[in-house]
Amino acid sequence: MNRQTLDLLLALVTRDIRARYRRSFLGPAWAILQPLVLMVLFTMLRGFVNIPSDGVPYVIFSYSALVPWTFFTNAVSFCGPSVAMNAGILKKISMSREVFPLAAVVTATFDFFMASIILVGMMIWFHVPLTLSALWVPVLLLITALLAFGVGMIIAAIGTFKRDFIFATPFLMQFWLYATPVIYPLSSVPDKWRALYMLNPMVGVIEGFRNVLLKGIAPPLDALGWSLATTAVVLIVAWPIFRGLSIYFADAM
Repeated sequence: MNRQTLDLLLALVTRDIRARYRRSFLGPAWAILQPLVLMVLFTMLRGFVNIPSDGVPYVIFSYSALVPWTFFTNAVSFCGPSVAMNAGILKKISMSREVFPLAAVVTATFDFFMASIILVGMMIWFHVPLTLSALWVPVLLLITALLAFGVGMIIAAIGTFKRDFIFATPFLMQFWLYATPVIYPLSSVPDKWRALYMLNPMVGVIEGFRNVLLKGIAPPLDALGWSLATTAVVLIVAWPIFRGLSIYFADAM
């Protein structure tokens, strides 16, 4: 990445963060409310349905998964319209078009760190010690970011020409949520389906966050290995699609 592209990336991220909260009464607190409200809803649901939590208080069990999940879904959602929203810049400056979905992913990390403040508070409240296993967090965050970048590039590339893909993103993420151990633990998935289930790259990431933060142990390496492999496949597929279609972005807008 050259200096011009890096400067543009920083400018886009700064602009997007300021624009999101500029006219908002709660401001950056919205980044905290999204996973917090979902945690409350899931906790209420647990009052009607018996959902296991591996011996961990369900409040922090669900929230520790919702923080990385919200980062992932926000990053993918921000990527979708990222090219169309920057049509003016795209037509004036010659640069790698990948900078737009990349800026969307980096912008979403702001929400991740804001929501993590509540998670740290919960860990203190429930007397969950922070161990050396927490050193895995940057690795897990990087995998999540790369996966979001790959999925986001596909949606951004095709969505620039067919907005239906952007409009369908919330439905995709909703379905993906229930196919990921956010509300429930991986241990509740039947053994006969577990191998197929772990093809979902977010399984290893979510279980990894829970393991390193709540249990003080390393991520499940089998699930994390599948996450890495699937993420690599997504990136290998996404980049040529984005690169190939990016030639026609200016004509489509």
